[in-house]
Amino acid sequence: MKYLMRDESAGFKEINGEPLDRYKKPLRPWALTGDGRVVYSEWDWQLRSWDKAVFISLNEYNKTVSQTRRREFETALARDASAHPECVKQSVDMVSQGLRAYVGTMADEAGDVIKKRCYNNTGSGRLGTLDQQKTLNAAEAWEAAKNQLNGSDIPKIIGIQTAIANVMSRTVPFEPNQQAIYKDTAVKVAPASSDEQKRYLYDWFSSDATRGRVKGGGAQATSVPGITSPGVVMVGTEEARIRGTDEWKRVEGSSFVKGVDTRNLVFGAGRSGTTGELLKTYRAFGSTDTGEMFKQYLLAIVIYLVGGGHHTCHEIFCVANLLMGADGPAEKDAAPTSVATLARDAYVPGGYLKYLPDSYINTPHFELLMEKYYDIAKIGHLHGTFA
Repeated sequence: MKYLMRDESAGFKEINGEPLDRYKKPLRPWALTGDGRVVYSEWDWQLRSWDKAVFISLNEYNKTVSQTRRREFETALARDASAHPECVKQSVDMVSQGLRAYVGTMADEAGDVIKKRCYNNTGSGRLGTLDQQKTLNAAEAWEAAKNQLNGSDIPKIIGIQTAIANVMSRTVPFEPNQQAIYKDTAVKVAPASSDEQKRYLYDWFSSDATRGRVKGGGAQATSVPGITSPGVVMVGTEEARIRGTDEWKRVEGSSFVKGVDTRNLVFGAGRSGTTGELLKTYRAFGSTDTGEMFKQYLLAIVIYLVGGGHHTCHEIFCVANLLMGADGPAEKDAAPTSVATLARDAYVPGGYLKYLPDSYINTPHFELLMEKYYDIAKIGHLHGTFA
């Protein structure tokens, strides 16, 4: 892994190995070369010295650059993980196994849900179009869904899982233990009533405004990758779909948007309610553990939602953080949590590595991605302090 470090005489120099490991001191992204590589510098160096002739060939690293590269990195992360489904398959398959056991012989009930939720013309990870939906009966739709569950198209699999868990369960109850887990998760990631909201120290999902968003108009289907280029309509090789980043606008002055701006993050579509639905699915059909399998499934959610252009990683991770730790969010009368536990478990806005599974971060392809976007992947949680 090779990186560029600031040099007073030559502008920059190339070093081998991660800068944070080599220099053992705080660093910042400082400039960009003409071909888009980031030059890093130590924190105590002056940020801008553009009057010196040696820096004429460099471009300033600023807030706009940071936000653009964050969108690029998160999109590249989702696409790279999607191209290597083995990094998440163990967790995703565990949920699929629980889903099949729940459906059992109820193929028609499951197929009706699949037809309703997984066939459309503008959704991400759809199984087919509305015209194709009309040619299938319920049993055929469920058979097509089962074939997808055996495959490796993560967005399609995730779409099937959440449809069955969150729609079919309205008419076909879970068994008692599953239902208790599902309800407990729902109370933590998306409280449905004011009484449930009062149990905890937050009120995040009572309205779109508290989620930091308002419905926009005129969103069109696009094949632009991930969350890059908001508002751009393009026809290409990607799945054409209406992205959440184009459908939802910021609510200026909301606490969520203020937090995003303070940390120099990027807005997608507000706090992710879909993440909560998917985490209910994971816990009901899979496991309540928050270790490696949880992180694998969280990366599968990133593939689905960031890859589809619907949410940013921050909008996903901040919701997932409500389930981290021993008991998720603390109730108002809960015993105090130690500082050490909080530091270990808490999500740091703008950070990534703590919430990515070992099955992914310990791979050569992620190493290459982190090398290209080291400023975001490794130093990204500090950007609000200087950009």
